Amino acid sequence: MVVQFSRSAARHGIAPDRSRFVVEHCPCPLYSSNPVEVDLIVFLGPDAHGVPLEVIGVELADGGLLVIHAMRLRASYRDAYAEVMRCHGL
Repeated sequence: MVVQFSRSAARHGIAPDRSRFVVEHCPCPLYSSNPVEVDLIVFLGPDAHGVPLEVIGVELADGGLLVIHAMRLRASYRDAYAEVMRCHGL
């Protein structure tokens, strides 16, 4: 999958390589059930240094992904992060 990055993806100081690592290693991405956000995919996981991140992308028509948001994990994603880590066997 080709991963591209919007300018907004770097707003919180997360480098593209850190976001890409989370996208590539997230065992069970979360897909929005909100019809307004149907194309959003949330990837939760640690970067290569073990820092928990939340990365949000938009699925593109060609099958690629446009990352539009990346930052350190917020409290609102803690429960979902724990579920993803269980999927990952951690």
